[in-house]
Amino acid sequence: MANMTFCYKTKEYLDCKTEQPFKIKYIANNFGKLKYTKTFCIETEETVAGFPDVMTLTDGREARFYEFKCSDSLGKIKFQPTQPSFYKRNAEMEVTVVAYNRKSQRIHLFSASEIFKEESKYKINLKAEINLCNAEV
Repeated sequence: MANMTFCYKTKEYLDCKTEQPFKIKYIANNFGKLKYTKTFCIETEETVAGFPDVMTLTDGREARFYEFKCSDSLGKIKFQPTQPSFYKRNAEMEVTVVAYNRKSQRIHLFSASEIFKEESKYKINLKAEINLCNAEV
């Protein structure tokens, strides 16, 4: 997903108020259709600080990494302090961010590398936040 962004509206996740239920529902609705043989949900930073939430393996044993975010009621997502530096140090992992904007009911998929680009609509601010509503205009 390098250098690609994608955004679409859906009512599928209206009941998701936090990251965990959004992640579980998104994986159930989408990853099975992509023929992943294994999906690993990693719920702790204790082993490697900043590591993405989910790793999938395809039939060809290609690994893909995903970070899930669910916005607050205003459409903002926030990264943990260790996440941006992990993404920068491990750019070859090509982490995809899957973010749900509760305010607009839109799903955003973008490369984690977008959060560092000055011209990107997904550039993080000094608080490691992104207002997804601003990315939709």
